[in-house]
Amino acid sequence: MKFRKASVVIVELTLRTPFTTSFGTSTVMHRPFVLLETEDGRVGVGEVPTLSNPAYKAECDHPAVLTSLREFLLPSLVRAQETHGGFSGVDEVIRAYDWVKGAVLAKSGIEAAMWDLMAQEQHLPFWKMWGGTRTSFTVGVSIGGKNIEQVLGLAENAVSLGYQRLKVKIWPGFDIEPARALRERFPDVLLQVDANSAYDMTNWTRLKELDGLDLLLIEQPLYDDDIYLQSLISKEITTPICLDESIHSLRDTEVALALWGDLAPERLVINIKPPRVSGFTEAIAIAKRCEEAGVRTWIGGMLDSAWGKASNLNLNTLTAFTLPGDHFSPGGAYFVEDITTASLSCTNGLYTVGPGIGPGLEIDWEVFNRLSHPQFEVAFA
Repeated sequence: MKFRKASVVIVELTLRTPFTTSFGTSTVMHRPFVLLETEDGRVGVGEVPTLSNPAYKAECDHPAVLTSLREFLLPSLVRAQETHGGFSGVDEVIRAYDWVKGAVLAKSGIEAAMWDLMAQEQHLPFWKMWGGTRTSFTVGVSIGGKNIEQVLGLAENAVSLGYQRLKVKIWPGFDIEPARALRERFPDVLLQVDANSAYDMTNWTRLKELDGLDLLLIEQPLYDDDIYLQSLISKEITTPICLDESIHSLRDTEVALALWGDLAPERLVINIKPPRVSGFTEAIAIAKRCEEAGVRTWIGGMLDSAWGKASNLNLNTLTAFTLPGDHFSPGGAYFVEDITTASLSCTNGLYTVGPGIGPGLEIDWEVFNRLSHPQFEVAFA
């Protein structure tokens, strides 16, 4: 496969409901998309699900992603094609820019676009290409509210739509009360909390009060770059600790498995967001390694468009993912207007993948182009 050009655009997506976490409230997402065009005219599309600033992780904002794509990653693809004459698969694309440290979200956009092209070439859905076998599975929702009334309202709506797993965002001063309110209102629902690294070693002990609420997990309570300290507090909290921001690679996963080695495997959970670990290839490797170790995993979301979300749903067909993922909004569609010709839906919290090529959806190019702001193009020799 040979590329003719790569284009990067920003797509402006407006959330139906503002989404609140420990690091702020989002209303509009400015999303880079990588478009890889082959010499025979096919176009692969890869979403980079950036946030508005780097409060979640370094290089998760769109200015950083644009710099990495323009200055380093896409020029590396150009040089690799000049040297080798083209690319036979995703692994060769990854090797072309593997010298770049970090830039995991930017890398994931290129890889996703290449997977799209490979799926078009092979006329296969992603889930078959990735070895998925579980075509129906339970999905969950993530709730980001500013107060308990908002959280309960969003949860009521989600449960009324049949969702069987809820996740609520927490932070110091807004943690025990919303979790307890949800558990009292929904005693039988699968419930977990997400701190987005909002706690430190001076205040984490407050989280011990969550132990009596029968939670699935407490997600990323401490620092975004820490694995060790979270392994220590895991010995003092009976609720499992889930790592999110701390896991960027299979190597990080091996560190976590070693640090939790003297605890039961069920005391550690790992959230796998493909963009946070540089793409689907690394995400699959992490999931399979956790499966070998008896550690539960699930797929997190980044308020993805329907295009990116559909790709994650295809990934969820792998049996290595054992807990429901963050695939849907408690109010239905995330965005006022999305970029695919069809929307995603599930019945009673159960999603079923289909036979469609790649993610199983098609880009609505009229909407995509109308919401897009072109950034730059890179030509291939």
